[in-house]
Amino acid sequence: MQLYNLEMLLLQAPAQSTHITTDSRVLSQMLSQRLVPTKEYNPIKRGFRAVSYFVQDNWKRLWVIALWLSICAGLFTWKFIQYKHRAVFHVMGYCVTVAKGGAETTKFNMALILLPVCRNTITWLRSRTKLGAIIPFDDNINFHKVNKTTPSYKNKLYYHYHYLLQHLYAYRL
Repeated sequence: MQLYNLEMLLLQAPAQSTHITTDSRVLSQMLSQRLVPTKEYNPIKRGFRAVSYFVQDNWKRLWVIALWLSICAGLFTWKFIQYKHRAVFHVMGYCVTVAKGGAETTKFNMALILLPVCRNTITWLRSRTKLGAIIPFDDNINFHKVNKTTPSYKNKLYYHYHYLLQHLYAYRL
């Protein structure tokens, strides 16, 4: 609801209702005619408003997903750099670094996948700590589903690079 519509509702309706009889149906009809939804013709402003409302409604979910993705990216980068400085990198190239980075994030996700379905732990964290203000504990099953699907994609990446490693190693010998 636009601010203008709110002003119309709060300021003008009581002033006009003194001239009309106290029939609530007439007052309701008058108010509904005044509260016309505003149509934004600029698609950029309309899209920005939609994104803004989405972020305001889902900020807890968004920061938890951003934290989870940044941890996964950090673990992948750590293993990637670690294996890039080893002798195996000179033999097998980037296949080993991507495979090991994917394996590290898969290990993290497999350790994390059961946490959202531990009901007693979730209930304890929600009721006895202040984490409930910033973590959406009621959305734990959805996070479990998201965390369930991503390791399957990472496993495909992991096995794909191991398959490439096997073939590259076979041709180098």
